[in-house]
Amino acid sequence: MKKKLMIASATLAVLIAAYSGASLWSGFRIQAQSYAAVDALNLHLSRTWSDQIRVSTRDYQRGIFSSQASYVLTFPSKQDSATALKREILFVNDISHGPFPLENILSGDFSVVGALIETNGAPTPWTEALFNTRQGRPFIAGQTRIATNGVAKMLWTAAPFDLRQDALRVQFGGAQLKAEIGPRFRNRKGELTLEALNVTDGLTTFDVKGFKLETDAKYSALGLPIGINKQDVASLTWASVNAPTFELEKFKLRTALTRDESDVDSDTRIDIGALSIAQNKMGAFKLGVTVDKLDDRALVPLLELYNRTLFRVVSHVLTPEALSAAEIKRIWLQLHGILKNSPSIRIEPLSWETPAGKTQLTLNASLKPTELASGGIGLREGLIDTLDATLTVSQPMVNALVLQSMQTPGSSPAKIKGLADRESRRLADLAVQLKLGRIQNGLLVSHFNVQNDALRVNGQRTSAEPILKLLSSFVPSAWLATQTAAGQVGSDETASLQHLDPAVLTAILSDADFTYQESRDRDGDLVLNVAPSDLGANKIEIIFSGCRKDPTCEDVLLRATYPTMQTAPLKFVNDWNLRNRWARVFINDSNTPVLEMDISAYGGIGQDAIEGMVSTFFKLVREFSVELKAAEKASADAAEKAAAEKAAADAAAAAATPANSASTQPSNDAVQANAPKSN
Repeated sequence: MKKKLMIASATLAVLIAAYSGASLWSGFRIQAQSYAAVDALNLHLSRTWSDQIRVSTRDYQRGIFSSQASYVLTFPSKQDSATALKREILFVNDISHGPFPLENILSGDFSVVGALIETNGAPTPWTEALFNTRQGRPFIAGQTRIATNGVAKMLWTAAPFDLRQDALRVQFGGAQLKAEIGPRFRNRKGELTLEALNVTDGLTTFDVKGFKLETDAKYSALGLPIGINKQDVASLTWASVNAPTFELEKFKLRTALTRDESDVDSDTRIDIGALSIAQNKMGAFKLGVTVDKLDDRALVPLLELYNRTLFRVVSHVLTPEALSAAEIKRIWLQLHGILKNSPSIRIEPLSWETPAGKTQLTLNASLKPTELASGGIGLREGLIDTLDATLTVSQPMVNALVLQSMQTPGSSPAKIKGLADRESRRLADLAVQLKLGRIQNGLLVSHFNVQNDALRVNGQRTSAEPILKLLSSFVPSAWLATQTAAGQVGSDETASLQHLDPAVLTAILSDADFTYQESRDRDGDLVLNVAPSDLGANKIEIIFSGCRKDPTCEDVLLRATYPTMQTAPLKFVNDWNLRNRWARVFINDSNTPVLEMDISAYGGIGQDAIEGMVSTFFKLVREFSVELKAAEKASADAAEKAAAEKAAADAAAAAATPANSASTQPSNDAVQANAPKSN
């Protein structure tokens, strides 16, 4: 009995030791993976939201069976003063280690998991008022279950709140996130639902209800979300005392990206159940667009620019900001890159429907490469190679819209109707006179065809001037004047610089809040040594060449040198160079990664182009730092795993050696017994 008790006790001790060891080892892995996840998340945020938004680990306390970690989400604004509170949201994670978390065992669940994480928001000086509205309770809470393969299943909720601060009032109806995220955010599947949100400052009000976002996508090596994304909005209103009210209902957006080698196909569907502008009911809209043969390298920066612009619109929803000339130029630059693959586009259809009728357009076109126009906005020539389109306009619908636009308080309904009928007939007669279509049963039908640089309308070759004349009759002249003025760019923005003046680069650095020191290389050329700040590089240099006695220079080399814990994986460096065309990375003689980018003024270069390239360089410096840390961590983990496997194999071999020796070699007694006896 005593022997059995001793065996049972020893067995229990071994099980406890094994459980503790497995849990401790799991804690090490979870901590390492959390740092890699933060790096991957920051890279994702920089590409889709903003470089300013960062997640950082504030504290990590690892135990045997559980750990606690806190993370800070920071999103500063350029408008913040030096004394303003830091915009920070704090999250605290209580982590139960796998493979068998203690709380699961106590509840009878013996399934194998990587970790269980309970997340709660915690107050910061910036969010303290929000916690006060909820009597100190967190407004964000979530549960995350991480499988042994690194896949995380999340269920997070945000509680409703009503926050008042000076003239600003935010009413939040609550939200829920259900998601399944793969390691390093390589794939995402889930949905985000928002009950209601109302934001007002007394002058402008933004109100949205029934928002739902669904995604099921895998990210390519370049960062393209290959898969499906859906957005639904029950209602959205933007109202201001200084602008017309904008309202829409039953908005649906569906996008799908598919990839074949380097070509990407896109399919987009948009439905708007009802649109109103300045209390004028505009009707319902539908759009279906399919684009084939998009170049993935050109599409990535365009999507990043779209995501950043969308985030800026959302974050400044009460005071929208117009796109700058530099941003418009970047859009045209990316569109120019997409045209290199000669993509095709199909619209099937674009429809506009009101109770009075329906107007729609169907189109099938192939596009061709073309050069950017002077100044970087627009194209030098038409981008259409071939086109076939049909436009059907409902005359009763046009009559109703014209009548609605002419109605003013106190006006005579009969007089307004007469004016509207006369204007509608004028537009219809003008379209017929210009041979842009024929009227059948109240419908104006037009067929357009472009082939061999020739435009045909209803089978007859014509110029584009009649179409532009018809369109101009729909658009008030004041709008055209406004658009023309807005599209003009000052001479200082379009001026082409034949040399690179160091003063231009130093002004760009100062505007971006970078600090730097000037020095000279052995050729006497200027070198700007830029403080790396939080970009992740060890040293950043801007090296001018071709200056000599001339105060301006022909070329500039931008260089970032990185600190490394070990030699950077060569495969990672090669893969990075394949995915990024603006800069190159190499390993120098000290086994240190170096990122370089050239700016040349040969043939002239605009100041906006210089600003864009410098901004791209600093963005790539940060992104490479994040990816380098992740690659080094993965390489170290692989080496550690290989060493552990080798040690285990050596230990197993050593344990097996005595038994093998005993079974294959005779003992000394046996040898002596068999030895012949001497006389």
